[in-house]
Amino acid sequence: MPQTIPTILHQTWRNDSLPAKFARWRRDWHDLHPHWEHRFYDDSDIRRVVVDRAPQFLGVFEALPRPILRVDLFRYLIVYLDGGVYADLDMQPYRPSDPLLAGASCVLSVESHVSPAYQQVVGYRQPWQIGNCIFAAAPGHPFLAELLDRIARGATATVVTDDDVEEVTGPRLLTRLIYELSAERRGAVKVLPQIHWMAPWQYPRIGPLATLIHARHASTGTWRFGTRWSRQTIRNRLVARARFPNPFIAEGPVLP
Repeated sequence: MPQTIPTILHQTWRNDSLPAKFARWRRDWHDLHPHWEHRFYDDSDIRRVVVDRAPQFLGVFEALPRPILRVDLFRYLIVYLDGGVYADLDMQPYRPSDPLLAGASCVLSVESHVSPAYQQVVGYRQPWQIGNCIFAAAPGHPFLAELLDRIARGATATVVTDDDVEEVTGPRLLTRLIYELSAERRGAVKVLPQIHWMAPWQYPRIGPLATLIHARHASTGTWRFGTRWSRQTIRNRLVARARFPNPFIAEGPVLP
């Protein structure tokens, strides 16, 4: 397995007509990473890649009942195939991410530190959740192989709420898998502290707190169902957040 993460940025949207702020943030990625290869995929491109390059996943792709689930599958798949960085279009960059990738074959990030109450609700072994809005890996990384396999096995699950999406293809699935897999099965994985890629929105506005911020997730929530929140989803939102992350910590949690 190649150990180096290629300097390729993968991003997706429904079509090539991007909302203005997404287009602006995409230009910012170009400006901050001029030496990277920047790839963009719309819905038709996504299906074409699956058909042409990973037909073994076509049945899974078509079985997933929601567009966001298929986009989630694709983001893991394209990085597994070609390596590089995947970033949602609502990831706003502030400085180059190259230093975060150096010496690593897979880079994930803490998305949020969760409260004890939420940790109990979702059954996490540690009080943090990993995000899937930005991540990086070398092609063929075993963690992504395990993630794709887990999605394939749950492709026909019932999806009604936002929580269901997070369980089937999203951050909860990714986080649970990180907790469950042995080091041998998941391969080498570097987990960044929240401050590097997932800083709270206030932090970039406070000069001294911004020294370690490379990007920020604007969390526009374009994928969400909106009105179809269950009582459990509402309860989860109320108990989820624990605290603001340490803005000066340079190392993320160490996986067992």
